[in-house]
Amino acid sequence: MTDSTYDFSHVSALPVSREGSSSGSDGMSFISRLGNTSSLFPTTTKNWTSDVMSVSSRRTFISPHVQANAVGKDESTPVDVVGILEKQINTLLEESILLKQEKKYEEALEKAKEAVKKEQLMRKRDKSRGELMFSTLFNLASAYDANSMHDKALKTYSICLTKQRGHPFAGRLRISMGNIYYAQHDYPSAIKCYEMALDQLSKDDQAIRSKLRWNIGNAFFRSGRLREAVKNYQDVMDSNSNPDYQTGFNLFLCHYALGDEDAMKQIVKNLAAIRADDSAEDDSVDQVLSTQIEEGADHQAFIHLSTHDQLLLTAARLLASSLDETDVTASHDWVCSVLEDNHEHVVTHLELEQAINKLKGREFGIATEMFKELQKKSKALALTNLSCLSFLGGDGQKASDYADNAIEADRYSATALVNKANCFFLDGDFATAKDMYLEAIEIEADCFEAIYCLGLSLLSQGDAEHALQAFEKLHKLTPNNPEVIYQIADIYDLQGRYMDATKWFSVLTARIPNDSNTLSRLGQLYLNANEDPQEAMHYKLESFRNFPLDLDVISWIGSEFVKDELYGKSIYFFQQAALIQPNEVKWGLMIASALRRVEEYETALREYERLQQRFPGNSECKRNILTLRQMIGKVDRH
Repeated sequence: MTDSTYDFSHVSALPVSREGSSSGSDGMSFISRLGNTSSLFPTTTKNWTSDVMSVSSRRTFISPHVQANAVGKDESTPVDVVGILEKQINTLLEESILLKQEKKYEEALEKAKEAVKKEQLMRKRDKSRGELMFSTLFNLASAYDANSMHDKALKTYSICLTKQRGHPFAGRLRISMGNIYYAQHDYPSAIKCYEMALDQLSKDDQAIRSKLRWNIGNAFFRSGRLREAVKNYQDVMDSNSNPDYQTGFNLFLCHYALGDEDAMKQIVKNLAAIRADDSAEDDSVDQVLSTQIEEGADHQAFIHLSTHDQLLLTAARLLASSLDETDVTASHDWVCSVLEDNHEHVVTHLELEQAINKLKGREFGIATEMFKELQKKSKALALTNLSCLSFLGGDGQKASDYADNAIEADRYSATALVNKANCFFLDGDFATAKDMYLEAIEIEADCFEAIYCLGLSLLSQGDAEHALQAFEKLHKLTPNNPEVIYQIADIYDLQGRYMDATKWFSVLTARIPNDSNTLSRLGQLYLNANEDPQEAMHYKLESFRNFPLDLDVISWIGSEFVKDELYGKSIYFFQQAALIQPNEVKWGLMIASALRRVEEYETALREYERLQQRFPGNSECKRNILTLRQMIGKVDRH
């Protein structure tokens, strides 16, 4: 024991590495110990950090004696304070990264700011300790980016690059800056950052260089500079030993936009030569050109395709439609011949689409023959469509036979079960039809056709309450479907629940405001509920305005005006009815009667005389003619 008050003989020295933080003997920097930092380092791929960073759970080593002495500030030496600050910075950085991974971006930003402040304080105490500057600034910029504070993120990245020139990760910062510019639609600046990052990357980082080329191509495409986009996509295709579908598809879209048919053909051939299992899934950050064509109801029964086959299918569709517009069938056949060796599912998809297009063009004979041919490749789907065709053609027996065969080929096809149930429905066997609709719903819970037809079958059996439940369930699945809304409103009307029916017909008019039948029904409901005759007249007039040939509406409006003694207004509607039914005498009599009520006696007399000429046997005309002549002093003495 020595007499000196400051005896440090029992304290172990802190190993300090100028290429890393104060840590163990290997001298690794903080970045080496961050682990998986994909949220901190945005780049063109999610997996690059696993190639360049190692995972370590080590912490900066501080002797227990130094840690104890750190409690009293007055007794700490400069070395001790720097070590404590370093440990605090490392902890703040790790907490910030974890908070970002948990999507707590605001808290992560506060931790990042605190880490920067402590790093600056550490450098003030020891100017030689700048190894954590890059990590803290990089983390702060990433936190700004996560909080959508893009301008501050870019400024922080620039500061980091300025203060850490020549840092091995400087290229990664350029990639992150390029991603921010890309998100802001500043494509020229994004391209500049990506190209600078490309210059700073080692040639050994071939995977990351390909990703960068990919994003550069996307930025050029977004800028409308298709030639430059083609060059970059082609470089990616040429540099990869295993070309991927996504890059090839993007390249195809560029040539499609440029109208280069020969290049499109060659790309489709190249893509067709790639088997699905030969091309790894591409998980790059920016697949901006990945086009997903919306599939309509006609395509819902198609077999499942992988992402690769979907891209190839889209390219094949575009190519077939652009090769020869005068002979689409020949173009389609050429595309199928190219794909048939390695992509039979895609060919089947194309052939099914072509058959359905023939149906839409009302070429039923050709469509039927195509579906019959498709039985060899996709039996259940072809038979299902043949059943539907026969049903629409009125051949219920053939439709039933095709449906039976489709169910035999695929017992779990909801559409085949619906087709068979429809045949029972057509024959009046509503109970069996209901059971098959329920079976289809068990297989496919959101099958629109099955639920809708189930509601109709229940209505036909007089079970309105359960039918209402079926349609209300369907309304939740398709809230804007007017057919479903109409069925709900109609059931309420049939049950005498006029307030509910009025509500649903009002919803229906919001969806289809010009449907005359809906407007007429709504007017009638206001009458039935004894609510507002003026509202009833309003909707009846709106119905007439949209469809002025409905005699029921015309007759009702004219009669209501007569009841209200508005004879002049009723004349117009009776005249419209007379134009629709010129051989019906009652409309002429109503017109003449209304003229008589408004004291247009001479006009009324002429109307009766005209009717007498057309309908000489009508006694009412003769009686009114005599009465009017007496009233106006023109008695026929003969």
